[in-house]
Amino acid sequence: MAEIVPFQLTPKQALDMIRSLASDTDKIVIVGHAQTRQKQRRISRRQVELCVQRGTITEGPFLNTFGNWQVNLFRHAAGEEMTCTVAIEWASHLIVVTVF
Repeated sequence: MAEIVPFQLTPKQALDMIRSLASDTDKIVIVGHAQTRQKQRRISRRQVELCVQRGTITEGPFLNTFGNWQVNLFRHAAGEEMTCTVAIEWASHLIVVTVF
């Protein structure tokens, strides 16, 4: 049974849920738009995974138009910076909306 999406979500709660889901990389789903941006910006799937697993929230969480909590995660590593916009399909998957 799926968990009910909370009415309020703090950045810490969002990050805890993201870290929990991201520990299984199969639960990180990269949608078409994000895949296009990955190619344009030469960002690998592994870089996206690490951004989701270890990044810090720079914006959000807020409810998007689909009723999912969404955040921007920023990661700086090895001289490279990237941001992933991630929607939480509550307690089941993380949807990477775009990368930059």
